[in-house]
Amino acid sequence: MDLETLKEEVRARADIVDVIGRSVQLQRASGNWKGLCPFHNEKTPSFNVNPKRQSYYCFGCGASGDVFKFVMDHENLTFMEALEKLADQVGVPFELDGNRGDGSRKKRLLDLHEKTAAWFQHLLVHPAKGREAKDYMDGRKLAPSTPESFRLGFAPDGFDLFLQQARDWGFSDEEIEASGLVGVRTRARTGEKLYDRFRNRLVFPILDEQERVIGFSGRTLPSNDSKAKYLNSPETLLFKKSRVLYAIDKARKVMAEKRRAILCEGQLDVIRCHECGLTEAVAAQGTAVTEEHAKILKRYADEVLLLLDADAAGVKAALRSAEVLMIAGLAVKVSSLPEGKDPDDLVRSEGPERLRQVVEASDPFVQFQVRTLVQQEGEINEASRLRVARQVMETLTKVPEAIHREELIRQAAGALGMREEALRQDLHSTSQAGTAPQSPRTSTRGPSARKPPSPPVVAPRAPRPSAGTPPPGEKALLELLCAEPNLIAVAKVWIQPHHLVHETARSLLSVLYTWNPDSSDSLTDHAREHPQGHDLFLILTSSTLTLNAEFGTATDMLRELAVVLRREFLARSRQQLLEQQKTVPPTQQQELDAEIWRLRNLDNQLKTCFGMQDWEKAEVLVQMIDLQDEST
Repeated sequence: MDLETLKEEVRARADIVDVIGRSVQLQRASGNWKGLCPFHNEKTPSFNVNPKRQSYYCFGCGASGDVFKFVMDHENLTFMEALEKLADQVGVPFELDGNRGDGSRKKRLLDLHEKTAAWFQHLLVHPAKGREAKDYMDGRKLAPSTPESFRLGFAPDGFDLFLQQARDWGFSDEEIEASGLVGVRTRARTGEKLYDRFRNRLVFPILDEQERVIGFSGRTLPSNDSKAKYLNSPETLLFKKSRVLYAIDKARKVMAEKRRAILCEGQLDVIRCHECGLTEAVAAQGTAVTEEHAKILKRYADEVLLLLDADAAGVKAALRSAEVLMIAGLAVKVSSLPEGKDPDDLVRSEGPERLRQVVEASDPFVQFQVRTLVQQEGEINEASRLRVARQVMETLTKVPEAIHREELIRQAAGALGMREEALRQDLHSTSQAGTAPQSPRTSTRGPSARKPPSPPVVAPRAPRPSAGTPPPGEKALLELLCAEPNLIAVAKVWIQPHHLVHETARSLLSVLYTWNPDSSDSLTDHAREHPQGHDLFLILTSSTLTLNAEFGTATDMLRELAVVLRREFLARSRQQLLEQQKTVPPTQQQELDAEIWRLRNLDNQLKTCFGMQDWEKAEVLVQMIDLQDEST
C-alpha cells in the first residue's frame, strides 16, 4: 500500500488513549483523560488526551499532536520509525509499494533473532554448557545483574547446533541464511552448506531503538583465543552497521534527559559505563563512526563525549569520529584515559568513581586536538605551532553552525596561545580558499587595467613508462573489473585512465572501457584481439583478488578503490602545483595557492565521504570535480 493509506490504517487502529496510557498514568475526566505531562515536570496534571479527536494537549507546556507525534516526541523517533512501531503494535503489515514483502520477511527475522537471543541466554545459565562463559564473566567482575540486563548469552561450540534449533522452530533455510546467523560454505560437507556463525563465544545481543534484537556480537573465550576476538553479524535486512549503536535501547532516554551521549569502543566498555551509572553510553558496532550514527545521536543529545582507548588507534579514532560528529552539529569532548587502559581496565583496577572522574574531566575536542598535534610535532617552535594551527583551522571550516565555530575558535585560541581575531581571519581565509577560490583582482582604475594572465593549472605529467606490475590499488581495480565486467559502466563514472599513475594500468583500463557489453564478443575475446591484451591476461592469471560479502558488495569495493585512486591523483596534482609555484612570479603564486586549496578541500571532502561510506555524496563530488577539470 502507499504511505498515506498505511498511515491512515495505523491511525484507525492505534487508539491514542491506549498508546499514551502505556507510559502515562491517565484518569478519566469529563469525557477526556488526564495525567502528568511526560514532556515537562509537574505536580498537578495538565496533560489532556481527547479520545474523540485522537489528540493530546498539555496546558502546562503546550505540547500537542496526534498518536504519531506523541510516539515521535516521547520515544525520540523519526516519523517512519514511529509509524513502523505503531504498525507492529496494532498488527498492520509494514509494507509500502516497492517494498512489498519486506515487512513480513522483517517480522520473521525479528522473531528468529528474539528466539535466538533467548536460546543463547538459556545456554549461558546452563550449569554445564555455559560454565566457561560464566567463568569468563566472573573473571571480568561484571555486576550480577549485568547478564540479564544486557541479555548476554553463550553460543555453543558446534557447526550446526543453532542451525538445527532454528529449523526446529520452523524457520526455512532461506530465512536462516538471510538472518546472518549462519555462514555458507562454498563446498557442502556431508550435504550441508550452512554452518553456525557464532560458536563457543560470549554473545552480546544488539538491539535497535525499539528494543528489538537485530544482530549479535560474539567475543571469543580464552580457550579459543586463536580465533578473531570479536565476530559481528553481517549486513542483513535488519542489521546495518553504519546505523547501529550498541545499547541505544537503554541509553536513548538518558541521553535525551542529559542531552549528552558517551561514545565507547566496544560492548564491555559500554556495559562497564552503565554499571558505573554512566547510562548514556553507546558504541558503534564494528565500524567507524558514520554520518548515520551522528544523526541518531543528534536526535537525543547536543554533546558527545568520546571515551576511547588511550593508544594510537584510539587517538586516531577520536580525531576521525570528532570530525563526523562536529559536521553533524554536535559538540564533542574527549575523555583522556590513563595510557594503556580502557574503561573496563580502569574500573577493575581503580573502581567506578575513577571512571566517572575521567568522564567529567573531559576536554573540549579542540584542546585535545591541539595537545595531540603538539605531541606529534615533538618540538614546539613558531613553525610547528603554525602547522598545528592550520590543521585545527581545517577542522573548524567543516563545522556548519557559526555559533559553534565561534566557540571552537575561542577554545582553539586558548589552547594555541593565539589571538581569537587572528584565528577568525585565518578561518575566513581558509574557508574562502577551500570552497570558492577566487583569482586576485587588480586595480580597475583606468581603461587599460585588466587581470594578469592566469598561470596554466596543469594535470600531473604522465610518468615515464614504468616496468613491473601496477601499484596494488590500480592492479586491484583491473582485477575487479575483469572479475565483474558488469561494473565497467559504473567504473567509468568514478575513474578515468588518466587518473592512474602506471602506464600499463592506464592502457589496460582504456581497453576495458572500449568493450561493449552488448556486443557478441566476450570481454576475454575483446582483450585477446587488442594489442595489449597479453598484458591484461598476465594480470588476470596472477590475480589474488577475493570478494567477501561480509566486507561489502563488489560495487562498494569499486567505489572504495576509485575514491582512493582519485585522492592519490589529487595529491599528485597538488604536488605538481607546489613545484610549479617555485618557478612562477610572485604575482601568479596567489592563484596557484587558491588552486592548491581547492584540491585540498576536494580531497578532504572525498576523505569524509569515504570514512562515512557515503557513496551517493561521493559520486556527486566526483562528477563535480570532472566538470571543473573539463572547464579549465
